[in-house]
Amino acid sequence: MSRPFEGIRILDFSQVVSGPYGTEQLALLGADVIKFERPPVGDESRSFCTSKELLARGLGSSFLSLNAGKRSMSLDLKKPAAIELVKRLIPSAHVIVENFRPGAMARMGLGYDEVRKIKPDIVYCSITGYGQEGPDANAPAYDGAIQAASGVMSVTGETEGRPLRVGFPFSDVAAGAATALAISAALYRRLATGKGQYIDLAMVDATLSMMSPIVGYWLIAGTVPGRLGNMAWSRRPTSDMFKTRDGYLMFVVNTEPHFLKFCDAIGRPDLPADPRFTDWPSRSENVAALRAEIEGALAARGSVEWEAHLKAAGVTVSRVKNIAEVLQSEQMAHRDLLLTLNGTAGIDAPIRVLNAPYSCNEDGPGTDRPPPGIGEHNGEILRELGLAEADIAQLRSTGVLY
Repeated sequence: MSRPFEGIRILDFSQVVSGPYGTEQLALLGADVIKFERPPVGDESRSFCTSKELLARGLGSSFLSLNAGKRSMSLDLKKPAAIELVKRLIPSAHVIVENFRPGAMARMGLGYDEVRKIKPDIVYCSITGYGQEGPDANAPAYDGAIQAASGVMSVTGETEGRPLRVGFPFSDVAAGAATALAISAALYRRLATGKGQYIDLAMVDATLSMMSPIVGYWLIAGTVPGRLGNMAWSRRPTSDMFKTRDGYLMFVVNTEPHFLKFCDAIGRPDLPADPRFTDWPSRSENVAALRAEIEGALAARGSVEWEAHLKAAGVTVSRVKNIAEVLQSEQMAHRDLLLTLNGTAGIDAPIRVLNAPYSCNEDGPGTDRPPPGIGEHNGEILRELGLAEADIAQLRSTGVLY
């Protein structure tokens, strides 16, 4: 099976989440992603795991989850010989991705201006926390800080509680998704014009873009959004989480027909006639009372039973599920979302990772290549450059290669 980006080579200097997530999406579409890692530890995410066995092998679950389909080179980029090897690879590359602080690649002799002298049509993507310019450009940036700086935490958490960060690296993944989109657009432009492009991608910008539905409250209406707990941004009190006998259900009940259907389904068709709940303004003024009536009805059954009953009645609802429940569900069995990969360095058993979040009728995303060990493909890639085994051995002996 062919894939859209077969024949595209990406030199990937990024680590942890933002860049690796973006380049993995392109690898799943066929790109040859050569991942450069710092010896001897490699990508920082190799140390992010709850399994001591995987950690001992430098194969943290976070790394494995973000690097399928890639090849690894472990080069000491502080050594001039390593930089020369990278420059020998640049003519065969179409894309470079990096997420160092501004200026770091240029100091190594691998900045955009230097690279395009070697490869004029290169697509070069720099991912930073705040962008290449401005007062915050050189500030250190990790996901938690960007969630705070972008406003995500100001709208996450209980109304009267403390701000909370989203329970996964939201800003990193937002930047990674934007990276894949921006590179895809630049490659399409390159086909049309023959020209490369420099992409300045900031995590804070990508995060704000993901927040567009509520950013508009301030940009257009002049209202600063705040924390709503689990209530939807529509601010309907029935688009919220409610307790059942043994768990929680999340409802999306936004319109009057939705509300009437919802009340019938929970056995309380009388609620719309109650003067406290006759319309959305009155319901919003009596949220605590409405919640008490709803949770009183929901206490009669468990979450599994309620979910099945309510879905059959046409109510938009879901149990609050954990990750294991989601991935083991019957619905997931019908989706092409999991890849089973064999041969990951240091792991005898197959591993499962997520595929791209869509399917296609032809040439869809996927890979047979497992996440790599540190420097697993050093020899393979250098032989493709024409280096002899003696040359490769010399590079290892001098510490250029790991």
